Amino acid sequence: MRRTPPVAEGFVDGTPRHLGWLMLTALGIGATIGAGIFVMPGRIAEKAGPAGVLSFLITGFVFLFVGICYERFARVVPQGVSAYSYVYHSIGELFAWIVAFGLFLEYSFGASAVAIGWSAYLKKAVGYQLPAVLMGPGHADGHFQFGVNIVALGVVALVTVILICGGVNKSAKLNFCLVCLKCGLLALFMFAGLRHMNPVNFQPFMPKGWDGVLQGAAIAVFPYVGFDALYTFARESKSLRDTRLSTYLCIGLVAFLYVTVMAIAVSLAPVFPGGDINHINPLFKGTEASAPLASLLMASGETWAGQLIAAGAVIGIFNVLLVLSMGGPRIFRNMAEDGLLPPSFEKTHKGNPTVGLLVNGIIVGVVAGFVPFEDVSDIMVLGTLVAFIFVCLGALRLKLVHPIVALCGMIGCTILAFNLNPVVLNVYCISCPVGLVIYFLYGRKHSKLAAGSNTVAAQQSHLTH
Repeated sequence: MRRTPPVAEGFVDGTPRHLGWLMLTALGIGATIGAGIFVMPGRIAEKAGPAGVLSFLITGFVFLFVGICYERFARVVPQGVSAYSYVYHSIGELFAWIVAFGLFLEYSFGASAVAIGWSAYLKKAVGYQLPAVLMGPGHADGHFQFGVNIVALGVVALVTVILICGGVNKSAKLNFCLVCLKCGLLALFMFAGLRHMNPVNFQPFMPKGWDGVLQGAAIAVFPYVGFDALYTFARESKSLRDTRLSTYLCIGLVAFLYVTVMAIAVSLAPVFPGGDINHINPLFKGTEASAPLASLLMASGETWAGQLIAAGAVIGIFNVLLVLSMGGPRIFRNMAEDGLLPPSFEKTHKGNPTVGLLVNGIIVGVVAGFVPFEDVSDIMVLGTLVAFIFVCLGALRLKLVHPIVALCGMIGCTILAFNLNPVVLNVYCISCPVGLVIYFLYGRKHSKLAAGSNTVAAQQSHLTH
């Protein structure tokens, strides 16, 4: 179960290498800027208040160490796809499966959360009304209310069809255009918001202390998860230089934008009016908690800018869903190549793994349609942190980075994980063994490493006799 393949630098396979640093950076930014900036500030402000700015800085600092580990792995495992491959080659097959399960939570639940957020922005931009049961599930007065988010289901289906029919090149070009649009929207928010910043709203800066800041930092992992999506395309990078450059550009640009936008958002209105930390401002949390940036601008008198951001974000967040939906199936493809999933997951059409896209679309659609946003985003954050911890451990084991770099990444991710909602930790402890059942029933028996070990054992037995 801890068997690993040889790690060899300079490996060459038949995968088309058609993505340069610009497209790779756009794919990384495309999966991060949107879900985090347009959807999450309200939830982070609820935990940390104005100190949510520190939450983003802490998470960005931790992810810098993780990014160094990723970049070094890309040099020695160029055929790899994201954390799964890196752990597979450094720690072993069983741990790689655990990481893959975490990445499954990351991409599937992340795409679902983005689809739910997209539906909220569409409602704000267009103003449509549907029966309450078709607007999705939620929580009211501490009780769960059943519903089906029919809009989120529809957008997941649309993205799945686009990816299956359009191929990699068209999807990457579409993503690049959408990234440019989102950067323009953020520039508009900052320009309009700067005129209404009120320093008084920064007080009290840390109403819930460092516990609140760390809880906010744990939630802030959600916006950064698109960084891992960048490495699902590393196998298609033109060169290691392109991969390295896109890594640090993505982390730097994303961190800057998160911190700046969060600072402006919390200055536009008091997070806890009257200083009561038990009652957050409805602009940050309420019936439209998934669309706080547009709400805050409108409340500040910038109606036109708020409406434009709401309308543009409908398109901008769409590409986050696009990139996250592209990433998961590529991990499935690598697992199938290693024998841990059925061979059908290896089949591609125009560079995109079709079976994986279809399975991913069904899972994402079901979760987006029937699970509330806050539950979805927390669950996928834990899967991401587990994957990052093992990547840092693998980099330490292979001596790819200085021990301090790997340890900082591991310790930082562990601290963030234990600041998540305890319910999420319990859910993961129950669901992870379910994933392991699949490994022991199918993956372990069909593993190519196991087949190689059996062949060697048979040859040795033959020579002995």
